[in-house]
Amino acid sequence: MEIVMELLRELAKDEKKMWVIGGSNVSSENSSKGMKEPEVSGKYVTVEADNWHFHMDLDLVTGIQFVEAESHGDMHSYYVRFSGPGYEDTLVRSYFPNPNLDDAESRTEFQPDKLKAFEEFRDRYVGREGIVFVTRPQQTV
Repeated sequence: MEIVMELLRELAKDEKKMWVIGGSNVSSENSSKGMKEPEVSGKYVTVEADNWHFHMDLDLVTGIQFVEAESHGDMHSYYVRFSGPGYEDTLVRSYFPNPNLDDAESRTEFQPDKLKAFEEFRDRYVGREGIVFVTRPQQTV
């Protein structure tokens, strides 16, 4: 539980991340504008921003993955995924700014600094307490 909170606290410090709550059946995409320090009460953590929040049972987090995923044909997305019982159960994802998109989410030439930020963050955590790095092919809907 300590590594989960350490990671959530560090992710919440960056207002440029996008948070996706939920998995394949239902999910909610949220900006990180106005992120607050995550708070723990018993076995639950509350993660909150200006206009949304979620509560997560920390006991349900059974895995953490840093992910590079193919998306939109020729791009990749980079995120941290908190998974629950059964690897396919996605609880929360925190997306890093995409190196192929500008601040207005329009395609632009590759920005290596954005990828480097993900890689440095990933390298601090992968290997600690079962945290892994995975690559995923594009998902078909």
